Amino acid sequence: MIFRVSFEHAFFADGTLRCLRIEPSAACHNLLRRAGVLLRAQDDGIAAFGDGEVVERLRLHVAEAGAPLNMAFLVFFTDVHFFEYTVPAWPKGQLLLLDTARSVPDDAGRQVLHVTPYVSASAFIERDHADLEPILGKPFLAPAPAMVLQVAVSSDLLTALDARQRHFYSRFDAASSHWKYCLFGAGEAQAAIVDLAGDMEFDHCTGVEIGGHRGADVFLSKRAIAMREVCGARFQLRAASPAGDKVLIKRMPNASVGKHFRESKDGNQILVSEIFINQ
Repeated sequence: MIFRVSFEHAFFADGTLRCLRIEPSAACHNLLRRAGVLLRAQDDGIAAFGDGEVVERLRLHVAEAGAPLNMAFLVFFTDVHFFEYTVPAWPKGQLLLLDTARSVPDDAGRQVLHVTPYVSASAFIERDHADLEPILGKPFLAPAPAMVLQVAVSSDLLTALDARQRHFYSRFDAASSHWKYCLFGAGEAQAAIVDLAGDMEFDHCTGVEIGGHRGADVFLSKRAIAMREVCGARFQLRAASPAGDKVLIKRMPNASVGKHFRESKDGNQILVSEIFINQ
C-alpha cells in the first residue's frame, strides 16, 4: 500500500462513512497512470497500491519535482441526507479542502487530516479560490465536488516502514436537533415525556395550533439530541394520576433525518426535528 485515506462519521453506528464517490482530478489521473499506481475504492475511502517499481518511479517524480507530488481527488457524497446530519454546514460557494500534508498524529498514532477531533469550518475554502483552479479547472466542474482531498506523496511517505504513517483518517461530526413531539388527542393535562435514561427533559405546551388544528400537545426537548443512524433514545409518554404514573405510550418514536427545520427559541435559532403522533 502506497497510501490510504479513510473517512469516519459519528452519525453511523459503526463510525464508517460509506456514501462516498472519490475521483482523481485530471492531472492526478495522468500521474497515477504514468507511475503505474493502482487506485482502489475502499469501503471507507480510497487506497493506492504499487510494487517496488511503481514506488521507485514515484520517487523519481518527487526528485525531479523537488517537492512532494500533490495528488488531488474530487469527493462527492452520495447520500441525499448527508448534509442534513453532518456538521459543520456547507457554506454556499465553498467546499472542503483536506490535505495530508497537514495531518497530525492522534493518541492512537493515526494520521488525522485535522487538528480538531472532527472536520471543522476552518477547512472550507471558496470554490473559485486560485489554489483550486488547477484541480477544478475554469470554468469550474459541474457538478462541483463537495470536497477536495489532496494527498502529498513525499519521499518520507514512500519510505515509511510503519503502514500507519501512510494511512490517513478524517472524521465528521453529526448534527444535533431538538426533538419536538406534536400529539393530537392526548387529552391528558398532566402528560409528560420521560427519558428512561434520565438524561433528557421536555418542555410541555398544551392547546397549540398546528396546521389549522387546535389542541395539540407539544413537547420540546430542552437540549439538542445528536443525530444517529441507530438512536438509543428511550422516551415514554406518561400521565400523572393519584394512583401513580400511567404509561400512555411505552416507547415514543425517534426523530427521522430529513424532517427538521429551524425555529426561534428564547431569541435563538435552533434546529428542530418534528414528530407527529395521533392518539
